[in-house]
Order: sequence, then C-alpha cells, then structure tokens
Amino acid sequence: MLTATNTRFRVVETHSAFDSSVESQMEKTRRSPKSLLFLWLVSYLAAFTNIAKAVFRKVLNPSKPFRVILWEMGRSEKHVSSWFVDKFSQLNHRAKVGSAGWKSLDIFYNYQEKFVPQLKENMEGFLTDFWMNIENRQAVRNRLKIVVRALEDAFVELSGKHKEVRILSIASGSAQAVIDAMKAVPWIKVKAVLIDMDESALDYAKKQAEKAGFLDRFTFVQGKTTLIEEEAKKLQPHIIEMVGFLDYRTDGQAVDLFRRIKNQLPADGFFLTCNINKNPEKPFLDWVLLWPMIYRTKEDVARLLKEGGFEKQDVFYEPLGVHSIGVCRA
Repeated sequence: MLTATNTRFRVVETHSAFDSSVESQMEKTRRSPKSLLFLWLVSYLAAFTNIAKAVFRKVLNPSKPFRVILWEMGRSEKHVSSWFVDKFSQLNHRAKVGSAGWKSLDIFYNYQEKFVPQLKENMEGFLTDFWMNIENRQAVRNRLKIVVRALEDAFVELSGKHKEVRILSIASGSAQAVIDAMKAVPWIKVKAVLIDMDESALDYAKKQAEKAGFLDRFTFVQGKTTLIEEEAKKLQPHIIEMVGFLDYRTDGQAVDLFRRIKNQLPADGFFLTCNINKNPEKPFLDWVLLWPMIYRTKEDVARLLKEGGFEKQDVFYEPLGVHSIGVCRA
C-alpha cells in the first residue's frame, strides 16, 4: 500500500530504490560530456538568435512584455529556434510549439511506442532521436510511470474503504496518468473529474477514456483552478492530482493552491503533485524550446507543501533527478 511515509517509490540519492516493476519502466540514459557540451552550444546559439528576434519585436511593440514575446515566438508554427533541432525535424518542431501543453507531453510520454517506429533512417530521423533522448524527455516519462503506480496503489487502498474511489485532476491535460492507472485496476470503480483550460486536451482525454472503455466514469470540465472548490463540492474527491501545473506557479500561488486542495480532501485522502528541478539541460528548455518554468528542488517542494498544510508527505526524485514527485496525505 502507498502511504505518505512508506512508499515503494522512495528514491535515495542514487535514484535506485524503486519497486522492481516500476524500475523496469524507467529511462535512465545520461548524456555524455561531449553530448552535453553540444547541447549547451546549440542552446546558447539559439539564445543569441531568439533574443535578437525578440528585441526586434519589442521595438515594434514596446508595450508587450519581453517574456510574452519569447513565449509567443516559441508557440508559433512559423518560428524555428535552431537548424540543429526543429528546422529539419517535424516532431521536434511539434514538441517545441506545444511546450507546456498536452501535445508535447503526449510526444514525451509515448515517444518510444508511438513515434520511434515511424522514424526514418535519414537526417530528420537522426535529429529527432538525438534530441528526443535528452534526459528531460526521459524524466517526464519516468514521472508519468511513477504517478501511474502511485495512483494504482491509492485506488487499491481506498477501494477497501469506499465503494467508489473519486479523483479530481487539476490542469489534467490528456489525463494519461489517470486513465493508465484505471486500466491497471479495471475492477475498481473509479470516478474522475478532469479540469483543464484547453478544450483540445479534454477532447483528447475523452477519446482516450472512450478507447479504454471508461467514458462513463469521467466528467470533463473546461475552466481554471478557480473551479476547484465548486467541482470538489460536487465530487467529494478522495484523491486530487495536479501533475505539471506547479512548474508555472510562484511560491505564493503554490501555497495558496495547496491550502485550497487540502481543504477539499477527507482525512484518508491523497494529493499527488510534481515539479521540475534545475538540471544541466535547462538552457535547452529555456532557449531552444522557449519553455519558461519555475525550477525547484525536492526540498523546496516539501517546504511549500508543508506551508500549504500537508504535513504527511513524501517528496522524491525520479531516477534522473529532473522531476520531484510529491505524494501527500490530507
């Protein structure tokens, strides 16, 4: 069983203390020093060109914040950050344009199964595979697998106390973790409410839920986090999951969210969240993908969770140390 103080996923500094079935699904290929040096070179060349382009746009539109200009550049279908990355690789370009959204995460989560078989033995295939095997892409996949298993264990434990296990997913995206966990324990009756601003994410989640045979278990809500209390009041969730959204919240916003979330959970409730940690590939995310995030150590996340009221918590890294995962008890 999964608890906040005794979990099968606790990671020590060597990142090796995983349950064997989860360990076998982890991706742990680290960059060689030469490969990392090349990544930095490409990243800072992209920084030079992207900053120059952003300055030009700033001159044309002085009132627009510089960070907004960079964000819009990164999300533009017409924009190219690097000839080495997204100029000749359609998949890399899609990942850059869709950064911070479900479309990029779908690529990162399912790269090996869905996209590797489609790669051709040419320059595009080489560039795609080279950049898709950076540690950050692997770590996102690791995070998914750990969250799926954590949800499975929570479903099993709660099903012994409740006839129906109810989960609220905030900024749910495609809800792959929730759907995959439900597929692993289909005999457990799970009811899920997904909240996301992106209608296309909810549409995709709906298709995946229907494909899995669980459509009748889901409710899809388009909206902001302001809807948490309203939807929780209707659902009365045992589990609240918020994976990925913390990367874009300031410390104050994070603590406020945690307090609101804790107030919606029963005494035996679970809360799952995560946050990206600073890592050697950060310049690539900043200047090639133009993907701004707030980086925190697991200690930072644990502190914010505690300030938000979650005293019973276990915060640990996935094997590459790029993402921390927090499993909390109400």
